[in-house]
Order: sequence, then structure tokens, then C-alpha cells
Amino acid sequence: GLIQGKVAATRKLREANIAKRKDILTGASEFPNLHEASATVEDVKPVVPVPLSEAIQFDALPAMRLAAPFEALRDRSDEILKSKGQRPRVFLANLGTAADFTARATFARSFFETGGIETIDFPPTPSPLPFGESPTPAEGQPLPMGEVKDFATLAAAFKASGADLACMCSQDRVYTRQAEAAARALQNAGAKHIYLAGRPGALEAVLRAAGVDEFIFAGVDALAVLRGAYRQME
Repeated sequence: GLIQGKVAATRKLREANIAKRKDILTGASEFPNLHEASATVEDVKPVVPVPLSEAIQFDALPAMRLAAPFEALRDRSDEILKSKGQRPRVFLANLGTAADFTARATFARSFFETGGIETIDFPPTPSPLPFGESPTPAEGQPLPMGEVKDFATLAAAFKASGADLACMCSQDRVYTRQAEAAARALQNAGAKHIYLAGRPGALEAVLRAAGVDEFIFAGVDALAVLRGAYRQME
């Protein structure tokens, strides 16, 4: 049992690191593709060895697939797509300019899509420019949610998205100015659960009072958050 005990301890640590996305599984816990085709797996008959009359008994090492927890969430998303015609969705409320929100919006998109939850950006995250090209003055200007005081447009976009969940994305300095009002607008628009991309810091009490339910950041238990998201949408 010595080997089994050491393997079990290592497995427990590895599973915790995978859940928090410290150990990256490309295509599963990072850079997911929600539209990939299913793989074909052939059935193989197991080999049954002849038992030995004096065999030593010990606990077998259980087989495990590291990506299985994330794949199970994506399978759940596939079933919802088949039954309802669309995947579970989260609305990304991108606050400030593209320079403010792109990094955390990109993080949030990968975070939720690893669990099969489709993301709807508002305003859309800009596509990368071709190598060697510089942004035009228009591209450098604040996008529609730049420094707005009225969040009716944000609320209307959330309602039109068909999402049950919302996640605010931007830099901390923008959160200081806009996150409280944006959270209230999303809550009043019917968001069942509101996330914020990043650590809340000193703003946590204010943000929770405004309607923010959860915070996502590098090192958080992604599996726990994603499983909770599905419960919120039931």
C-alpha cells in the first residue's frame, strides 16, 4: 500500500491544481473549442489474465483522465444545446476602453468556455490587428461603454443576449468608477448570477452590496465556479 498511498497523495494535489487551472490542459482547461467534432473511440476487449494461486492482494491504482472534469461540463453543455437549441451563456459586460477590458475579457472567455458556457461580449472584444499595423484613431477611442453614466444600453444588451449569467471585465481603476452601477443595472435586468473578473480588493463589500456574487481570477477553483454556474441556470 506504500505506492498506492503516495500515488493517491500526488493525484489529490494534481486534481486540485487542475481545478484551479495551475496545471494547464490545452483544449480542456485552457483554449477550449466549443465547436470541435467528437472523436471516435473504438471498443477494446480487456485481457483477463489467469489468476495466480498465491497472488498478493493490494489496492489497484484507479485509472483517471486529467481532463475528465472539464469534459464532463462540456458534455453537459452539449446536452443542453441538443435539448434547448443553444448552449448556456454568460454575458461579458466589458467596461471602459478596449485597452481596459481586453485582457480580463479574454481571461473570462477562456474561463467560462472551458466549462462549455458560451460567452457574449458587449461591446465585442476587438480582433488583433495584422502584424505591423497600428490602430487608427477611431480604434483607439473608447468603445460604447467607455465612460457612460446611463447603463440602460448595457441592461438592454444583456436582455437581448439570452444569457442568465453576467461577468464584468475591466481594469481595477474602471471598476472603481463603473462596476457598482453596472452590477445594479445587470441585476435589475434579470441576471441570475453576476461575476467580476479580477480580485475585488477593498471594493468587495461595495460590489457585493451592488449585486456581484462571485469573483474569478487566476488560482480560483475553476471547476467549483463552473459547476456552480450550471446550478444557477437550473
